[in-house]
Amino acid sequence: MNAPDYVTSDLTWAIGMSVERGDIPRAELEFRQDGACPTCGACQFMGSASTGQVMAEALGLALPGSALTPSFLAKHLRYARATGKQILQLINEDLRPREILTREAFENAIILHAATGGSTNALIHLPAIAYEAGIDITIDDFDRIHRTVPVLANVKTTGRYPVEYFWYAGGVPRLMLELRDLLHLDCMTITGQTLGRNLAEVEQTRFFDERIGYLHNYRINRDEIIRPRSNPFSRDGGIAILRGNIAPGGAIIKAFSVPEEMHVHVGAARVFDTEDAVLDSLLGRHGARKVAPGEVVVIRYEGPAANGMPEMYFASAIIAADPALNHTTAIVTDGRFSGATKGPCVGHVTPEALLGGPIGLVNEDDLIEINLPERRLAVVGIGRRQATAGEIDRVFAERRAQFAPPPARHTRGILSLYERVACGASEGALLTPRNDRAPHEPRGAAR
Repeated sequence: MNAPDYVTSDLTWAIGMSVERGDIPRAELEFRQDGACPTCGACQFMGSASTGQVMAEALGLALPGSALTPSFLAKHLRYARATGKQILQLINEDLRPREILTREAFENAIILHAATGGSTNALIHLPAIAYEAGIDITIDDFDRIHRTVPVLANVKTTGRYPVEYFWYAGGVPRLMLELRDLLHLDCMTITGQTLGRNLAEVEQTRFFDERIGYLHNYRINRDEIIRPRSNPFSRDGGIAILRGNIAPGGAIIKAFSVPEEMHVHVGAARVFDTEDAVLDSLLGRHGARKVAPGEVVVIRYEGPAANGMPEMYFASAIIAADPALNHTTAIVTDGRFSGATKGPCVGHVTPEALLGGPIGLVNEDDLIEINLPERRLAVVGIGRRQATAGEIDRVFAERRAQFAPPPARHTRGILSLYERVACGASEGALLTPRNDRAPHEPRGAAR
């Protein structure tokens, strides 16, 4: 038996676009929709849910091997019972999360994030969790670690296999053993033992033998799913942090899912203030001029304060499904993406447009450069013509003098409160008053 081809939401969307163009019959779309969610449980790719499970185990907050357990296995219930018993043991020993959540534990989690090609949403969640633990974790920690840790997990969406196969191949413990020289093995975990001790015990049991049988059913080699360091799925980790005159506070791209020809790209800006406006252009609705190959789609006023930072999924999915756009056209936004995103999609641009970030100063036909090797995101030209840094600074100063952000979307209630106090995406979009610390005070500093 060969490994089944799991239908992802991206594929269903791509087929939907083909139906709209008349390339395939509508019955094919309905067939795919009926089979798009074959089981209960989280999505079968390294999206936000799967990444969150990996992070929990990497932090030492979940039992060894429990992350990504297929929901239909009896092992799932056994892990749940063992977790309940272990919680009682932790209470008896007075071992608390703050004793587990050290800076070294967060670095272990980032190492696993890099090696699995995890979701960009982890760059919001992990810094926010660290903040609550009194630790300063930044997007620069992700960039530093991702430069040194290869992607070893060959899992969807960029890879080939569903994430349950990652569990069959040995899951987080197998990956940790492959990376053990990079990990902080003396970190305490919820077992009451160190990470190093947990891994040593796993090696001494039939832990991996029990799982490998599932892969044998599909005639798949374990090393094809969790690659050895000598044969990585990608030489660098999955994420790159970009900076420049559009994103002085940083922006995020899932670099290893970007086609090689788009690692350095310069294109004319198409500027939109909502994702809905982009969809009108991409789909040719309401007479909107369509996005052309090679352009850089800028979606702004979608950041934490402006709109709660929604996922720009539909815009990215349409571009990924369009053969004329998917290897030529990029997205830059102060909104976010997810683990499902493919292609040159730059998110989390900080500061966001609503708070005066320079993404709000970008005009139609400005030339935007996305440069992954040099970690740069910048306007490099005005009116489709190259310009010097000084010329661009002068143009931006003139535009800033005329800049007026749109009115607040929410004027009352909890969403209005969040808009007033939300920090930037680079800080985890925390609900913390922006003026509660000195300009250069570290986020983890005592108050």
